[in-house]
Amino acid sequence: MLKTPTTSPITFAFKLLSLRNHSRAELERKLLKKGFAPENIWPLLEKLTREGVLNDRIFSMELIRSRTRQKPAGKMKMRAELRKKGISDEIVEELLKEYQSEELCLLAAKKKIGSLHGATEAIKKKRIELFLHNRGFAWQEIQAAIRSCFQAGTDDEETC
Repeated sequence: MLKTPTTSPITFAFKLLSLRNHSRAELERKLLKKGFAPENIWPLLEKLTREGVLNDRIFSMELIRSRTRQKPAGKMKMRAELRKKGISDEIVEELLKEYQSEELCLLAAKKKIGSLHGATEAIKKKRIELFLHNRGFAWQEIQAAIRSCFQAGTDDEETC
């Protein structure tokens, strides 16, 4: 049995949007999950989009900016996360053209190396490699970051 919501779809939508920005698809999923009828949701989503309250491009830019500061990730992971949020491939590819994943890869490597005290250089390289791979960075970016952090004849703590 489907539970009937006690609030209106617009009230619930604004409650969600007051907490953080949402993509159109994400908001639609949450409204459907709450039990609102699709015939009540779709006109609301159209109105919010027309009025600029819902904007997938702005939402995506904010998400990328936030992730870049908090938890740098590669293009592959960002692409997957944006698609999971329901962002169109057109917007995803447009925004990821300007995405500086090489710099973010080096930044993430530098942060990670600081937590690897007492490990040998080989173990540090392997752990950083795995860490960066799990963050969605490309193999070439990972290798460049590791080369930068472990230049021959230098102390990795000073270089990175």
